[in-house]
Amino acid sequence: MIKKQLFIHNLHVNGIGAFIYCFGLSASRYIEYSKAVEFLLSEAKLDNVILELGCGYSILPSFWQKKGMEIIILDLNRKSLKWQIKKNKKIINKAPDAILADMRYIPLKERSISKISCISAIEHIPGNGDIKAALEIGRILKKDGVCVISFPLSSSSRGRIECHWTIGIPPIMQKIFKICLPTILSALNVNRGRAYCERFFSEKDMYRRIIDPLKCTKEDYLTLRSGRIVKLIHKKIIPTGVLTIFDYIIEKFLKTSKQTKNADAIVLKLKRRKTVK
Repeated sequence: MIKKQLFIHNLHVNGIGAFIYCFGLSASRYIEYSKAVEFLLSEAKLDNVILELGCGYSILPSFWQKKGMEIIILDLNRKSLKWQIKKNKKIINKAPDAILADMRYIPLKERSISKISCISAIEHIPGNGDIKAALEIGRILKKDGVCVISFPLSSSSRGRIECHWTIGIPPIMQKIFKICLPTILSALNVNRGRAYCERFFSEKDMYRRIIDPLKCTKEDYLTLRSGRIVKLIHKKIIPTGVLTIFDYIIEKFLKTSKQTKNADAIVLKLKRRKTVK
């Protein structure tokens, strides 16, 4: 039900063009966004303010507002914050509070936020930035607060980092659009600078780099796996997050479970440990 709502909401936000291009609502995002909504909206005892970290050009902030939540968005990209404000005013008739900042240095008071959403953003912070961001999230999370965070998982027992702006783009597309690819990505609001990187977390990394610095416990989670055929399509033919209808259909072939082994990504619901002062 939420997935269908997200599909329709994407059309409202991005217009008729969203029938063709995903505008970030890839097959995996249907699952990640749906679980984030489920995890955070189930916390009825907490206040209705959500901090969306690394919002980019996501439709999730306006979707939160459509669900009656008060939204604070944070991103390092001024252009994306302006886009969020413009779209939210148009769709919801209300602009979110916007913060231009780095997740590693969140300009909010300690224990000031009870609900935090960070979907597929923390893995793109270079170096040990993911640990610093996790520490910051833990610092501002209230004692009874909940954080939903998602990131890709490594296919082996060891984590890895890939640093190249063409990650996830099939070689054939890189060849065809070699000269104009950066221009195309920019036109589609895909932020891929020359310093672009992505971290793939092992299960050990998940605790050492995210959960432990956050000083939280893993209350619930969901993993997703693409399967061989879907991976082959995305690696060799067309990247994920390009064709809306295609990704909407592909989502139904993604497998979700509680198994982290061989999973491609995880959505975590983390709750602050009661022993933390």
